[in-house]
Amino acid sequence: MAQEKKPGRRATAEKRQQDILNAALKVFSSKGFSGATTKEIASMAGVAEGTIFRYFKTKKDILFSLIGPYVVQSLADTLDAVSGETDEVMLTAILKNRLDLMHNNIDLLRLLITEAQFHPELGDKFAELVSMKVAPVLEQFITKRIENGVYRELDPQIVSRAFFGMAAIFVAWKEFLPGDKYVRFDDDEVIKNIVSIFLYGVKKDET
Repeated sequence: MAQEKKPGRRATAEKRQQDILNAALKVFSSKGFSGATTKEIASMAGVAEGTIFRYFKTKKDILFSLIGPYVVQSLADTLDAVSGETDEVMLTAILKNRLDLMHNNIDLLRLLITEAQFHPELGDKFAELVSMKVAPVLEQFITKRIENGVYRELDPQIVSRAFFGMAAIFVAWKEFLPGDKYVRFDDDEVIKNIVSIFLYGVKKDET
């Protein structure tokens, strides 16, 4: 009988790091950033407290590791997957990616919004690690379309944020207000309408 291979040292380290991140999200969500301790995170993750500091220098580093690379990389991967498709297909894929990401990580999003009020440096770091890296991905797409004469001469930075902003308001409506008690929106319909408004506006073509 063939012996079952034991996980390598790197795989074990990556799993331990992910266990710490998963535990941190639970502790942060229940205790808040200030109230959470690395001791509690370690206990939740099933590791010694000292183990945490092998992977993260500070508690803030744990939080930023939760929000940074994946948020940007997942959008880049989505754009690669639909490269060469129509604008409608590309923008639909982008919005679906962002809405899924926000819905699937709503506890973390709530945590960041709450804690940024008391720790301005968290908001600054979020902008640096996420907002200022995500927006340029769409800005590059918009810039190319402007250069090719497809889109009007508008500021790509404003256009990209307006596009993401239309989606964000529906997340706020559903997850933070919660407006679903009054008017319930289907994500697919929201995406379809936002893409249509973004590309064609709301005024009927009079020609």
